[in-house]
Amino acid sequence: MKSTRMRLVRAAVPAVALGALIASGTGTASAATTWWYSGGPHGSGAAATFRAQGDQLQVCDVNSDGYRALVDVQTAAGAHVYRVTDSYNDNKCTTVSDASGHYNLFERRSYRLRICVIKTSQSPSYCKTSATFYNGH
Repeated sequence: MKSTRMRLVRAAVPAVALGALIASGTGTASAATTWWYSGGPHGSGAAATFRAQGDQLQVCDVNSDGYRALVDVQTAAGAHVYRVTDSYNDNKCTTVSDASGHYNLFERRSYRLRICVIKTSQSPSYCKTSATFYNGH
């Protein structure tokens, strides 16, 4: 019984951390905002939020553990669009948007995110691909 309870507690920690990241963002979650989470070893993980207004992508590391968050933006067919690696390893986020001219996604098209954790000088690992979302703003 105790091991089942411990597994439930461990499973809840990333969800709580993700909720805190979303709440600390530049705005509140809305129908135009979609988020995903990918867990890694020893509580590490990566979270990503996409807001259609301004094509804003927020990439967040969820634990200070030597891993960082990495997100590949892909077309619905799987073609690479761009990659963002979180600059932090301490529960902070890196945000990019089309305001810079480098992160614009075409309107009325479908995309997906590949969310991973990465350790310096290693390949991305513990990746999870999001459901397809529509950038219709």
